[in-house]
Amino acid sequence: MEVFKLEYIMFQGDSETLKKHCSTEVIERCKSEHRAYQSQGIFFDNKILHISDVEVRETKMMGSTPIIIVAFQTQQVYCVRDANGSIREGGKDTIHTVYYAWAMQMLDPEEVGEGALHAIWRIREMQQFGVQALI
Repeated sequence: MEVFKLEYIMFQGDSETLKKHCSTEVIERCKSEHRAYQSQGIFFDNKILHISDVEVRETKMMGSTPIIIVAFQTQQVYCVRDANGSIREGGKDTIHTVYYAWAMQMLDPEEVGEGALHAIWRIREMQQFGVQALI
């Protein structure tokens, strides 16, 4: 799945789609964050414009499955709206560079099932570790 689409799904809290691409821990964290924002009557209207500086930071084994840690940055519109659609933070012209690290883990063959044509990777952990305003 494209990072653009996955990041949008995370902002929207679509847990059914996240189940295909993320670990249970990541899904629960996204759902909790989404509920917290909803309880405050706010939602993110962000849009990823560009992804760059993708770098494999580390590879390791966890038990019998490999993990790859990938770092990258995005340039994205930062816009927070209230329940009425009014902008509370940022705006349609507010662009930030956001720095991420994702730990991707290959699923065990038992989880994938027979007949899978290729390995399946899931996001085991994700971290946003910096934001810099551009515009």
